[in-house]
Amino acid sequence: MKGRQFFEIFKFEFKNYAKSKVFIVLTVALVVLIAGVLTLPNLLSGLPQTQAEPEKAAVLNDNGLSALYNAIPAENRAYELVPVGLTEAELEEKVLAGEYACGIVLTGDLSYRYVVPTVSLYDDLSAVLNSLLVSSYQAAQMAQGGLTADQIAAIMGATASAEVVNLGKDQTQNILYTYILLMALYMAIMLYGQLVASSVAAEKSSRAMELLITTAKPVNLMFGKIIGTGLCGLIQIVCLVGSGFLFYRLNYSYWQDNALMASIFGMPAEMLLYTVLFFVLGYFLYAFLYGALGSLANRSEDVNTLSMPVTFLFLIGFFVVLFSMMGDGVDSGLMKFCSYFPFTSPMAMFCRVAMGNVPLWGVILSVVLLLAATVLVGLLCSAVYRLGVLLYGKPPKPGELIRMLKNQKKEARMDPADPSGKV
Repeated sequence: MKGRQFFEIFKFEFKNYAKSKVFIVLTVALVVLIAGVLTLPNLLSGLPQTQAEPEKAAVLNDNGLSALYNAIPAENRAYELVPVGLTEAELEEKVLAGEYACGIVLTGDLSYRYVVPTVSLYDDLSAVLNSLLVSSYQAAQMAQGGLTADQIAAIMGATASAEVVNLGKDQTQNILYTYILLMALYMAIMLYGQLVASSVAAEKSSRAMELLITTAKPVNLMFGKIIGTGLCGLIQIVCLVGSGFLFYRLNYSYWQDNALMASIFGMPAEMLLYTVLFFVLGYFLYAFLYGALGSLANRSEDVNTLSMPVTFLFLIGFFVVLFSMMGDGVDSGLMKFCSYFPFTSPMAMFCRVAMGNVPLWGVILSVVLLLAATVLVGLLCSAVYRLGVLLYGKPPKPGELIRMLKNQKKEARMDPADPSGKV
């Protein structure tokens, strides 16, 4: 009977979310978006392409710089350098008038003034010019030293090579898909956790919970709702990831030379399994907390206020992991602590598995601690859930809530025949 009660609640919650228009429309829209992103560039590549004309940049006191720069293939440069015989004042006027995109005034072998109407974040002309001037200066100095043109070319064209012996993870290749999967974990846990809290609050405001709580055990209600919602979330993630891989393979001829896409879709299969594992565990842990807090809300509008401490805890863990990943600190002491602390381990341990060096026993210990914490939090939140859905008015403070839970436990011991008192 107990199992049937849980199954009926689970089935109801799963169907409720799976059949909702929001869930269906959002899933279909995201799949279509993924299909468009991965397919549309391939289709457009077959259309005639028009090459944009490079913008003109004026050069004063040109000393062969224009010829060096313009020798770069047009598709790899955004400008065409044009030597002009103007004064600096005239050059500035023409740049402001838009006749030239920018101006370069050579003041020495290794110095120049760069005249622009606006300093852009994405303008790399100055960096290219610096490289060309240094190369030209070095070649001139070598020629004065008696070196032939062939000798100068050999020296200037010399390159170094290294063979990398990697004994661990290649963070340069793993960082992109780790970042994407980390963001997916963050969005999924936050989205579905808030969904559980809002759903509980809505049911409470409709007074439907007053009937349910007297006919079903709180544990069954809590676990049935959370597992039903979580299964919908897992199905949605599988659909999105699966469609991404499907359309990538269908358009592989276009993307095969794209290192960025190769890094994303070349992730090991084990990383997808870790994604599912940490999504499931992290979702349950936070969904229990959100569900309990949602039961204390009298209106749906109160959910965000009540759940703010849990949201802040999750955000702190997310940013610690994100900054550690970007700052080359995935195996730092802070990250090691976070990878075993249940409320941050879904993200921290996932990041360390993808980019750091974690022994197998460390991963197992983290999962065991997370499982234990999830069960304990689930039981505690079930008690809060039973109490909260019957409370109206101002939500109790933490101290009051603890006293009420203790009283509830005493009452359950005094009347063990009451099924609603078993938590």
